Amino acid sequence: MRRPVLHVATWIFSWLVPKDVREPLMGDLAEEHALRVKAGSSSAALKWYLRQIFASIPPLLWTRLTRAAWLSTLGVALLAYFAVGVVQLTIRWAISSSSATVYNPLDLIIIFPVVVLIGYCAERLRRKAAILLGTMMLLAITAMTVWATESAPLWYRIAWFFVGPAAAFIGGVLPSVRRARS
Repeated sequence: MRRPVLHVATWIFSWLVPKDVREPLMGDLAEEHALRVKAGSSSAALKWYLRQIFASIPPLLWTRLTRAAWLSTLGVALLAYFAVGVVQLTIRWAISSSSATVYNPLDLIIIFPVVVLIGYCAERLRRKAAILLGTMMLLAITAMTVWATESAPLWYRIAWFFVGPAAAFIGGVLPSVRRARS
């Protein structure tokens, strides 16, 4: 029973420890554990080993989360999502003041290149931000379609389901296409 616990705890710990210090740190822990097994009981050595690992997990996890690149990617994607929302509200306001139709295909046509541009800028700021933006848009549109009380026509919901995320994904691909040409 002790061996699987030791292996699982070691695996979790090794995943959290930075690669540059992983091998020496794991070696030191294993060496000290072996010395404690020889000097006393294996049960006491296992308790010491697990106490060392579990005491180290919270600070290691916090360090890993604060240094993670995905945090800045998420920040850029959220900023881009906010920008898309502001642009969409502005376009809907401009269109609704000039025509009586609430669900106008014109806003889809206008917003597509704008979202491509926002996705492009997000991708330039942080790699994979446009993919995250498209995913966020897809999830938001799905949630609004499933839980919204608004009675938007089906064609309008389906169009937004494809137009928004597709524009963000296209914008995210543009920087790599630009790099490939140069």
